[in-house]
Amino acid sequence: MTDYQNTIRDAILDETNFVRATFSGRQRGKEIRWERLELRPVEVKGQRHLQFSFFDAKQNIVKNYLGETAVTELTAALDLPFRNFHIISQNETLQINLSKKGKPIINRQATAKPQAVDLAHDRSKNTILSEGEDIPFLKVMGVMRADGRIKADHRSKFQQINAFLKILAEVDEIATLPEPVRMIDFGCGNAYLTFAAYHYLVNILGKQAKVVGVDGQEKLIARNQSRAEELGWAGLTFEQGLIIDYKAVPPPNIVVALHACDTATDDTLAQGIRWQSEVIIAAPCCHHHLQVQLKERPSPPEFDAVMRYGLLHERLGDILTDAFRAAILRMNGYQVTVLQFISPDHTPKNLLLRAVKKGDEGGETAVAEYTQLQQYWQVKPYLSQLLAFTEIENPDTAI
Repeated sequence: MTDYQNTIRDAILDETNFVRATFSGRQRGKEIRWERLELRPVEVKGQRHLQFSFFDAKQNIVKNYLGETAVTELTAALDLPFRNFHIISQNETLQINLSKKGKPIINRQATAKPQAVDLAHDRSKNTILSEGEDIPFLKVMGVMRADGRIKADHRSKFQQINAFLKILAEVDEIATLPEPVRMIDFGCGNAYLTFAAYHYLVNILGKQAKVVGVDGQEKLIARNQSRAEELGWAGLTFEQGLIIDYKAVPPPNIVVALHACDTATDDTLAQGIRWQSEVIIAAPCCHHHLQVQLKERPSPPEFDAVMRYGLLHERLGDILTDAFRAAILRMNGYQVTVLQFISPDHTPKNLLLRAVKKGDEGGETAVAEYTQLQQYWQVKPYLSQLLAFTEIENPDTAI
């Protein structure tokens, strides 16, 4: 094994100090079935085992191994083409990321408070942050108690934070962005997810980062900035301002807007596209702009059975708005994923657009689909107006 693999192996096999580890990401040019592998010690029938939890998009496979078998399985796991390795011991956090050329970048950080080893066999699964961890920002923001337990009235927020971090963790490109990684969170509000993103970039990925939360409410900005200073997070700042007027030099690598109302989502997408940001994440809230156009224009007769009902009319408008947004992102060189942000039990506005800059692949198809959709419904999406390209009759003439 290589030196960095031996370092990881030794840390995990240290029965006195090892707490847990996460392998994630995919090495450039290689294929791997699993999105993530989590390891931790567990006690089964009075004996210490090493638990392997393999995650893909659909399932979580858990295996517990004892003694030499655990060593053999760990060696095999280290041969899988994961790219990021996060190992927590009682007194240290070890972060190893592989560059595009496969060079290991190693970061060690002493923990502020010794981590406890939890040998309980059953625990919450598929989360990046775990209850019982020492996570200072969650305590400062009132989500976590001093003993590491999540407050009862903040459990849904804790789940939302984990859901957002999982969406970030699935973007392999983030691990290899140049440092400092620059991120802007538009409409950050109370900034739970802004703080979570900074924690993920700096304390989990081990990167240098400059994260800015932007919002129009002065009181929220002041409170968020005070909390960042309390944590000593100099790379996290907050500014008051409007999305569409915001200037960023140099441009950010990551642009985020979660539940920004109506055209604020389009303002965010337009800014990210203009800046050519590598990652754009938006969870739209309401979609009034296109809804008004649909009400003012005669609908295609094939949809009369839908448009006669107000609720179905509204939902179709939401779907069309986000379909146009996805097509415009693809036209500008982004690979787009439309996914469920969190369970609809928490909010009905749970759709999220995740766009990763990939070049021009699929652009022609996106132009054709956008044109067909626009001509059929005879509407003008606000995002297309912001980007200042006109609706088109011939896809070959599109910008």
